[in-house]
Amino acid sequence: MEKNSSEVNTLRFMLRGMLETIRETGDFQCVAIRLSKEGDFPYFHHIGFPETFVSKESTLNIRNKDGCIVLDSDGNPFVDCMCGNILRRRTNRKYPYFTEDGAFWTNSTTHLLSNLTEKERQEIGETRNTCHDFGYESVALIPIHADGEILGMIQINDPRDGLFTIEKIAKYQFLADLLGPIIVNILEFYEKVN
Repeated sequence: MEKNSSEVNTLRFMLRGMLETIRETGDFQCVAIRLSKEGDFPYFHHIGFPETFVSKESTLNIRNKDGCIVLDSDGNPFVDCMCGNILRRRTNRKYPYFTEDGAFWTNSTTHLLSNLTEKERQEIGETRNTCHDFGYESVALIPIHADGEILGMIQINDPRDGLFTIEKIAKYQFLADLLGPIIVNILEFYEKVN
């Protein structure tokens, strides 16, 4: 997704403002945005996350023992963890932690992980649980859609539990849905003028 410095700076400026607004209005400790780049979804911008977390979670691609990226059945790089589930549409709306729009949220990672059934674990696949390991209890992963594709996602983490409601998640999804076409338009604009 990163093509030239003007486009990157414009996107960074816009997304930083949006993330700062989400962080301040929601009183969250950490917010970030991941954007698609060469089959992966690295952090494009983040606020509040420690660098150890960001470096550990920056790539979602799974690599084999030889260091090569593992491909899924469609030939796409396989992306790991709950973030990967959201970004590759591996969600099941029958579970209360997934929304109809494909977002994930929990008010307590500790409670969620200790209460997952074996069937749920098999259906959602392996997760790294890094968010939980770093002490984040409230976690939301909101996909950014445009033209039927997922461009990336907004991530919100906080060590306090109980920070989300389904209504709040719906508002963040609405924001993400507005953001997707704006990102596409910025990229298209810079392609036309360069």
